[in-house]
Amino acid sequence: MRGAIERDAGLTLAITRAGGVCALARKMGVTHQRLSKLRRAPRDQVFALAKAAGVEPEEVRPDLSEWINAERDRQWLDRARARFAIAAGEAARKVEVWPRSDGRPGVETMDVLDLGLVVAAVRFAAGERGMTVDQVLRAPIGGGGSPTPEQAARSYAASLVVVAGGVGARVVAGVLGLTRQAVEKAAERYLRARDGDDEDDKVGDRVMERGRVRRAKTADEDLWAAERRFLAQLAGGTA
Repeated sequence: MRGAIERDAGLTLAITRAGGVCALARKMGVTHQRLSKLRRAPRDQVFALAKAAGVEPEEVRPDLSEWINAERDRQWLDRARARFAIAAGEAARKVEVWPRSDGRPGVETMDVLDLGLVVAAVRFAAGERGMTVDQVLRAPIGGGGSPTPEQAARSYAASLVVVAGGVGARVVAGVLGLTRQAVEKAAERYLRARDGDDEDDKVGDRVMERGRVRRAKTADEDLWAAERRFLAQLAGGTA
């Protein structure tokens, strides 16, 4: 006979505050069977579960405090984007960006808020790396081998504006003169480095990825802190 699920303190608190598993499941709109199998709240359900239980998300998953704070700022950014779209109207929100003369992809139109976010990310990356904006923007394209510091800063800016700013890879590529695939790959690398591996996927210090066992990666706290600084600057500058 299988033993009872050993829930962590955060999920236990949420269930208690909600009045039991069935009560919390009803408030979340899920089955109590599904909820009763959880050992702890999944990352993608933290906000919904906390709201249903009447507690703060940090109380449910204190180990995700950086992610929770960053999510709050991203939600602020989404609200700001919606307010801007309503106030500005379609014509005022669009700016033309012509394709580059060297044949690299460009975009015909983009939301001016997206353009502002790309510029803000480049400025932030340059400042973080002790460079000028011009150095980042003039970094050579491609070239093979290890990237130069300037190329790395540009990839960082591209990743930051896609992940934290919610700007599409095609738009970022058009502004920075990169390919969409390069921007998407940079964003994927950034996410892997920032988040590390979820504890639920680990077996000891190992995880299984695409049929292979590898050493588990921990979240990069420096990247989380930098992303928070970027989002805080956006909030302080446009709120």
